[in-house]
Amino acid sequence: MAALFAASLVAAFAIAVALNAGPRLHGTPASIDVPGSAMHAPKGRARIEGSTIVLNALGADGVGLIVAPVAAFDADEYSRVTWHIASAAARGTDLLMVWRTREQPARTHTASIDWSRGPATVDLSRDPNWSGSIQGVALAVRGQLPVPLAIAGFSARSNAWDATAADIVGQWLEWPRTGGRMMVTQMSDEARHVAPILPVVAGGVALGVAFLIFRARRRGEAVAAWAIAALFLAGWLLVDLRWQTILWRQHAATVTQFAGKSLDEQRMADVDAPIFDVARKIRDAKRAHGGRILVLSDSAHLGTRVGWFLYPENVFYGPRHRDPAPAPDHLRPGDQVVLLLFRGIRWDATRGMLVWADGRTRAAREILSDGPDFAMVEIL
Repeated sequence: MAALFAASLVAAFAIAVALNAGPRLHGTPASIDVPGSAMHAPKGRARIEGSTIVLNALGADGVGLIVAPVAAFDADEYSRVTWHIASAAARGTDLLMVWRTREQPARTHTASIDWSRGPATVDLSRDPNWSGSIQGVALAVRGQLPVPLAIAGFSARSNAWDATAADIVGQWLEWPRTGGRMMVTQMSDEARHVAPILPVVAGGVALGVAFLIFRARRRGEAVAAWAIAALFLAGWLLVDLRWQTILWRQHAATVTQFAGKSLDEQRMADVDAPIFDVARKIRDAKRAHGGRILVLSDSAHLGTRVGWFLYPENVFYGPRHRDPAPAPDHLRPGDQVVLLLFRGIRWDATRGMLVWADGRTRAAREILSDGPDFAMVEIL
């Protein structure tokens, strides 16, 4: 029975490879890779951190563009592309795959990317515009960018049989780590897989059952119910083994990440450590306590998280949605105002004034300042 299950599983795997691979048996090279440090941002504001490019802000039109320089390659041979994103998705952020072809150099093609965390993979084999010779690729970010987007690299995988088989097995064995705070589900990360393990195993079980039925009919025998049950049990155990492995690896990583640490240390070990670092600077600054703290940011996510970290102080984080910045006469002496990536008001340290976009001002005393993107002042 073990031999039958193994043979059925191999057959189902071969079918999965055949359905997803191209005509070539070997891909040379197996992958076209571009590190994040080699990319640039013609739209938006970005910086290079080690081997990663970090998009800090979108352009004036609400779009950021990260270009990965690649030599021209055949679209038919490299149809699975991945943007290796090192940060989690934020609400309101949309990603698009952008490319141009040598045959139509003046036309720009796009494809939406369904992404929430981890590598952003898109299979373009069925996109009619993914054809010919690809000579330019980019990642477009539009909507909102509440938190910076870190991109470690770009890769285009060959759809040859050997590369496709390696991708399927590699995705089965990889670990969809959650960062320690999100729930993991059995198929939480399988939408981007070339061939998810569940349908392949189910196909293997179905092939095994079909063989048992065929053999029993040829021999004029009844189908052994225990044999069918054994195949279903073997398939269930195989899928569950992957699930249990993911859980235990996540458990071990979470213990390593958070166990035995103080609350501040746990927050600094979490995914939004840079946001907590800003909040900690505000919390520990030499200032009066007990008054109102107004956190102003164009990013609702950033303002909300900083405000949450400052509790139980009297914190208000705004403006929300399209609410305007508070008027100068709405601020009371002693109010502390935090400007964090906020365009509605700027801090003029030379004059000791908060300056509104329409020219109105309000005198204040500087508590913290770090360039044009971050300042904390107390209203006089």
